[in-house]
Amino acid sequence: MEPLRQLAKEKLRGKRVFVVMSAKGGVGKSIISSLLALSLSESEKTTVIDVDVHTMAIAKLFGLEGRLHEVSKLGVEPFMINNSLGLVSLSGVVKDNYVILPGISQDKVIESIIAFGNLKEAKNVVFDLPPGLGDELLVIERVADRDYAPIVVTTPSKVSVKVVEYLIKYLVNERKVKPMLLVNMSYFNCGDKVVRPFGDVKIIKELSEKYGIKFFELPIDTEIEAFIGNIQNYNGVVRQRIRELVLSRAIF
Repeated sequence: MEPLRQLAKEKLRGKRVFVVMSAKGGVGKSIISSLLALSLSESEKTTVIDVDVHTMAIAKLFGLEGRLHEVSKLGVEPFMINNSLGLVSLSGVVKDNYVILPGISQDKVIESIIAFGNLKEAKNVVFDLPPGLGDELLVIERVADRDYAPIVVTTPSKVSVKVVEYLIKYLVNERKVKPMLLVNMSYFNCGDKVVRPFGDVKIIKELSEKYGIKFFELPIDTEIEAFIGNIQNYNGVVRQRIRELVLSRAIF
């Protein structure tokens, strides 16, 4: 085994690994990764790792764009969001420059982020993957020894669900793991009524039954937009729902 990959595997050994992914872009995956990491950090030390090496959205959500990681004897030091949540991102190396990488280089960069990051104190590691079925997922599978909790994000729209089904089919049939399906922007409360602007969740229920997986709905909250750059201060209904999910231990 290559030394870099072996080091990355050692960094994740004994930790709970959550991998937030989607085959569809624009479903709110990075916000969910951030809020999941924040919720986990309320009880245990957690590190969120942004492996979307092209957009590096997590750093932008936390207001860390343009900052550089410090390096110690233990490796690349995470940006500390609070006393129990750290963030490791390629943006902490390249600042706000764009990155274009061929596949093989992308693999090495992702393995390096994990291998050289100081994850010593973290009990939970949350990975935010870019959309699609690509090298990033394969890298995580190699270094996590398949011992990870996959969280697939979709919206209730038919296009999103149909695209996301490819990813679910791969995870269930090929990797033999059952992902948690998070249905983002599924509804909002209007007085005592529940409004579903994208339609009901019938297609979600059918997908859930077809693959034997659980799904969990998240509401629409227009207030989130005001917290881009300081997502750690958001405590609205979406974060509350994700906190409920963590406390239920359904994703463990």
